[in-house]
Amino acid sequence: MRCQLAFNGKPLEANIGETLIDAALGGSLLIPQDCRSGQCQSCRVTVVSGSVDDHGTAQGRTVLACQATVSGEAKIEFEELPMPVKRAGIITEINSLSPQILEVVMTTSSPLEFRPGQYVRLKLSGFPAREFSPTCRLDGSRKEGELVFHIRRLPDGLVSRALGETIKPGHAAHVQGPFGNAYLREGNGPLILVSGGAGWAPIWALAHGARTNQRERDLIVIAGSRDAEDLYMRAALDWLVQDGVREVIATSERGASNSVKRGLPTHYLPLLGLEDTVHVAGPIGLVDAIKSKALDAHARCFADPFLASVRTASLADRFMRKWQGLELFGPRER
Repeated sequence: MRCQLAFNGKPLEANIGETLIDAALGGSLLIPQDCRSGQCQSCRVTVVSGSVDDHGTAQGRTVLACQATVSGEAKIEFEELPMPVKRAGIITEINSLSPQILEVVMTTSSPLEFRPGQYVRLKLSGFPAREFSPTCRLDGSRKEGELVFHIRRLPDGLVSRALGETIKPGHAAHVQGPFGNAYLREGNGPLILVSGGAGWAPIWALAHGARTNQRERDLIVIAGSRDAEDLYMRAALDWLVQDGVREVIATSERGASNSVKRGLPTHYLPLLGLEDTVHVAGPIGLVDAIKSKALDAHARCFADPFLASVRTASLADRFMRKWQGLELFGPRER
């Protein structure tokens, strides 16, 4: 049996009993998603009118699209993401931010739209593709058609080792994206952003986006590194303080000072609650620890773990690649 639905105003027919995610896919619409088990909360949508079988996931007028099923006519709304595209360009700047981190700037043939916290696949001519999160310059600026990346130097890194040597300004590059579900969402509750090392790139994009478009939200930012000299993001932390963010914390395991707290970012995480939204990016140990604390507090948590050489694409990202004929991601080098 079929019935009429509308997703973000687009009418389509769906089968009674199928999930809202599958119904939307039938109309070539992709609801942001990841686990499809109801755990990640990425696919929460709003039932504007009509009704669905929420399967116990209702919160106000919202339901989880991976669990809720079609039961009759309904109008559904969700936040659509920019569709992945390909862009050509060149590397225009390579700047050293710390002994471990480089700022690499790519200028593209035309702008690439992305949400703060998403990532792209960067392919430098003659080198394998790697995944990085576009961000802002540390002074808060970013020009149209410019993608700014933070790349960690790795002793055995095929790409990072060549930066500034084989790869110099003028080097040809291609980029695909955006991808990822750890992006800045609408909301009113407190926003807690936590980074470790080069995980600052997506966290800085999120923080800057929140201060630009969601100034009413309480914001807490915690940035950590193993050694204080690798806290390359201090200019960005100062920018946030000057912009009125009251809780901005820098941590380090070694070399702590008056302005840098000793220890791990997890040591300074505030007491979390139901209204909080947490974003964490960095080493997988940090990500797992923050996710565990958020889960215990029933807070929403969006995570971007950086692995030494491998990243597994989400279900939604794999679907987008197959749908648009894009290659699967290779290793993510940080």
